Amino acid sequence: MIGFISACSTTASAPPPPQQPAMAPPAAPAGEHLAGIGSETVVTVHGKILSVDREKQLVTFQGPNGKTFPIHVYNPYNLAAAKAGEPFVARFYEIVTVRKKLPDETIPTASLAQGIISASPGQAPGAVAGTQMQMVATISAIDTVKNTVELTGPDGVVETVNVANPENLTQINVGEQIVITLTNVVAVALEKESAT
Repeated sequence: MIGFISACSTTASAPPPPQQPAMAPPAAPAGEHLAGIGSETVVTVHGKILSVDREKQLVTFQGPNGKTFPIHVYNPYNLAAAKAGEPFVARFYEIVTVRKKLPDETIPTASLAQGIISASPGQAPGAVAGTQMQMVATISAIDTVKNTVELTGPDGVVETVNVANPENLTQINVGEQIVITLTNVVAVALEKESAT
């Protein structure tokens, strides 16, 4: 939960393209403290459109293991572009960020936002839908031997979280508040499979 999760990426049908060598992030200026940390998981699914019901605005997709799932498509441009047998790519993103709450910052103890973005004529057919949840938690204990942090949520529930990067424990103190943001996004696009 606290963003000390390792980032990963998975592809359901083909191996991912070779990764570029990672570059080290720039060093923080002297005297500057950790502003926040984050992690993301991306799962990519390749499949095909199984059927299109234009009257009901329903497109049924089939994934790599034969599993099917219907999606309502309200954008007439996307619906017109959808054809049975055409390939699609869906990417599922989960992003967690954690940062210290600023001293004078006012944030609701918990909030939820959601939205949909759809393609316009001339763009590749597709859509993105997402939700973002944000909450404030208080650091109630830090255990540098076990590399854990106890967080008290806005409802009073205490959760112990394992810390993957123990050096981050030097940047926090008991009693401080942190802002945890969880973002889930699904992006679906009608894409031609690249030749290999």
